[in-house]
Amino acid sequence: LFETGGRNRVDKIVVVTAPADIQRARVLARPGMSEAKFASILAKQVPDAEKRRQADFIVDTGQGFDAARRAVEAIVSE
Repeated sequence: LFETGGRNRVDKIVVVTAPADIQRARVLARPGMSEAKFASILAKQVPDAEKRRQADFIVDTGQGFDAARRAVEAIVSE
């Protein structure tokens, strides 16, 4: 969305985020993932801080599944 200029095609933007160390651990736990692949993916993306700045809503998954679920429920309610 951010990398392709797609913001004008949506009404609201929800960014799902996690602290960098948690994100790294989750990504590297995926089958076939390596440090080099992860670095390549990050290099192609808009930085997380910029995505959060542009977001209408933020879901922080670093706080655990229950907190993320509550954040999504609050967004849907709004």
